[in-house]
Amino acid sequence: MRFYRHRHTVTRALVAGVVASGVLGSGSSAHDRTTQVTWTADVAPILQTRCVGCHDTGGFAPIPLASYQDARAAAPQIKQEVLEGRMPPWPAARGFGDFSNDRSLTPLEAELLTAWAEGNTPIGPPVEARSAAAAGGNSRAADLELTVPAPHDVTALSARFDLPSVSGGDRWIGGWEFRPGNRSIITEAIVSIDGTRLGAWTPPDGAVMFPNGVARRLPAGARVGLEVRYRKSASPQTDRSGVAFYFADRPSRELQHRSLPCGRTVLDRDIDALAIAPRVASGGEWIEVVAERPDRSLNPLCIVRRYEPAYPVTYRFTHAMPLARGTSIAVTSSSADCGADLELSVRR
Repeated sequence: MRFYRHRHTVTRALVAGVVASGVLGSGSSAHDRTTQVTWTADVAPILQTRCVGCHDTGGFAPIPLASYQDARAAAPQIKQEVLEGRMPPWPAARGFGDFSNDRSLTPLEAELLTAWAEGNTPIGPPVEARSAAAAGGNSRAADLELTVPAPHDVTALSARFDLPSVSGGDRWIGGWEFRPGNRSIITEAIVSIDGTRLGAWTPPDGAVMFPNGVARRLPAGARVGLEVRYRKSASPQTDRSGVAFYFADRPSRELQHRSLPCGRTVLDRDIDALAIAPRVASGGEWIEVVAERPDRSLNPLCIVRRYEPAYPVTYRFTHAMPLARGTSIAVTSSSADCGADLELSVRR
């Protein structure tokens, strides 16, 4: 890759502190000493934030981790997956881009999980349960929910649905949320309005809320489309998914999408980039999306070292990224068949 260079970050002070105070203790080995890292104080909050969206009963991942009993039984697997960097999956290269839906572990979180698994998995004292808002979830009730009219027998790897028509006058969507009917087999969902893309979901995404002043028009009588992609299952499966909308006031800027082909695209207006979804036709290829501003400074939007078609993440910027007219966005890959979907609002 031209832009990406591997960065190996070692937090020696943090790691040494956790290991020394939590695992070894004075004059003891790691095998006969219980760690001071506990489920209630340390491990449960990490798993809830990073893992339980998939690792729950009936979830996309096979091993549930929401309860102490389940996590304790899976402690050896947790340790192995964390040490080898496989879980939680996050294909984007660290250090390039700041994403609100980044589920990767920090070095300290990885060390805490490892110390807990190696140190007899203590449960710890009871702690007060966190609210959805405190845990980073969305506590607001949806303004409109649309569901596939009837249960769908899953007989193919994808299916398209037209959701019930939207009644009433024009409204503005300030946020949306995919509601999976069968979370265990859904790999991706794409929502559209009158044939134009609104956004895409991959597990374990939650609600997507647009920045203040940005919204997407939902016309009266609009046709809301839903494309759901499934993984294979050894047993018969049904699904009845839906979409929830959160309405907003008439915005100062309207949400838009722009398809970026492989190669360079020059912006003809000032925009704020909100999210980027790189795409490569085949797995194992690398892809970079890099913005070159008019002053020749480079700003990587997203770099994926090894693309996985079965996990097509949309990377949502923590803060809207302003890109001036004349900025060149280069999509490059080890594959000639590549591209990206850019979610944006036009600055006025």
